[in-house]
Amino acid sequence: MFIKHILATTLIAGLYHPVAQAQTQQAQHDTRLPSQNTEQAVRKLPARASAASTASSKARVQKFNIREQKFRQFSVKSDQVPENQKGQLKFNAQGRAEVPFVAPNTIILQFKKDVSEQQIAAFLAERKLVVVRTYPKIGAIQAEGDLSAYFKPELTDNNTNDALLRGLVTVIKDFKADPRIRNATPDLVLRDQTSHGSTGIQITNLLTPSDVVLSDPAAPTEVVDWGVTDIQADQLWSLPGAQDGVLFGVMDVGFARHEDIVFLGFLPDTDVDDHGNHVAAIACGRHDNQVGIKGVLPHCLVRARSGDVFFDSVEGGQVLDFLVLFSQVLATLEKFVDSQDDVGTFNVSLGYNWRSNFGINPDLPESAQWRTLVASQGAFLVPLLELANQNGRVIFSAAGNDSSGLVTPIGAKFASPFNWAAITAREKNIAANGVIVEAHDQDGNRAPFSNTGGHISCPGVNIFSAVAFDPQKQISTNAYGTMSGTSMASPYCASGQALFKLVRPGYSGVEAVNCLTTSSDNSSSGAPMLRLQQALASCPAKP
Repeated sequence: MFIKHILATTLIAGLYHPVAQAQTQQAQHDTRLPSQNTEQAVRKLPARASAASTASSKARVQKFNIREQKFRQFSVKSDQVPENQKGQLKFNAQGRAEVPFVAPNTIILQFKKDVSEQQIAAFLAERKLVVVRTYPKIGAIQAEGDLSAYFKPELTDNNTNDALLRGLVTVIKDFKADPRIRNATPDLVLRDQTSHGSTGIQITNLLTPSDVVLSDPAAPTEVVDWGVTDIQADQLWSLPGAQDGVLFGVMDVGFARHEDIVFLGFLPDTDVDDHGNHVAAIACGRHDNQVGIKGVLPHCLVRARSGDVFFDSVEGGQVLDFLVLFSQVLATLEKFVDSQDDVGTFNVSLGYNWRSNFGINPDLPESAQWRTLVASQGAFLVPLLELANQNGRVIFSAAGNDSSGLVTPIGAKFASPFNWAAITAREKNIAANGVIVEAHDQDGNRAPFSNTGGHISCPGVNIFSAVAFDPQKQISTNAYGTMSGTSMASPYCASGQALFKLVRPGYSGVEAVNCLTTSSDNSSSGAPMLRLQQALASCPAKP
């Protein structure tokens, strides 16, 4: 079977045009990437866990457990959290819960474009910082040092949260004031973007899919889930090119071998989890085995990556949640966009889950400090989008699930650093390859949990797909279940873009996205719902 790589690049050679030249000059002026000298200076730094030095012919998997990681905690009162989401936190007798929020004494720094090796060395010595990890392609490092002075309590503090937030914001401002530093951010915790609450429809959380069933070899059946027909993927399967093979990249909490998913280069010590299988099968559920589900892409191999990013929060043997430090996501994304040149579409379903974890609305005027934290992390992802764009790659991110029960839904921009970066990169004319995905239901209504402000909307309510565990929580190769969230919607849109490119191979990744967003069918939020037939009609085949 011929494998057609999901990768689009545009080459322009031997041409001179004043407009093109002006655009090139503008891109160079606005670049967030380091000079070659700065990149090399960062690459030379001795680092305890350098993203560059850990690369090998066989990817090494680092496993993290929250019980082994110390965090600065954020204290949340019970009455701050939506009633239907209180079960996700463990409240004490005083009605308070401590939520892991940030790794202490750790800072992530991006140097300015032309900072020299000597300037970097002087900076580290002055600040008494030890390099933990390097991100050479974006000219950044993760470093450790004594940051405790920033978090000293003051008499005017109402609680420990005041000192924590003030300290984080002050750290950012202080380091960014240095003429050698472009961006600075603390190492915050991110979480899944699957809905955790009940909203009148059946909503399940990330790690406990509902209605888990096993396929029956004696009576095999194969399902086309409503999401596939909603985006009109099934109407493209008979078109020329649609049956070509593709490689689809998924970074997630974990995966397990499954009858309905064909993995490429599956790592033997990959963590097992329902969510990775669910996302992978939405895109790549097999069409040739007469069992399970049919994914969006008829012939698809999954390049799965897990373990080096995610770690579980476990108490009493029960999995409560999964968390990930921003530094780990940054390392994985940098490697992915720079080295996985056979995959051109990438999916991210991580965010902060502000209301369920912290009881705050990031869009309110009093949440300015929280928005500062999001922007500080998003600033590191803008150069990654620029780097991905240079390599023809598109990154899809979930809009987030913070809006349950709100009259005015929360905007996607501050729901995750990926969303902030996607919006900012477009506003600054740096890159348009970050795509934010909202979720809608079978009636075309915005899912009650879904944030707004996305570029496109895809199915995300009661999605049936493959999972890793059977009803008795044993690893299974033939289990299926139902999950909801914008993290289900995102792979629908990502694989829909990949399918479009099979049928319209002349279009680049960003051009394909633009074709998808021409849909005249909008969800109740106003976001265009993916309609692949409309996209084909709007974008005819190129000669």
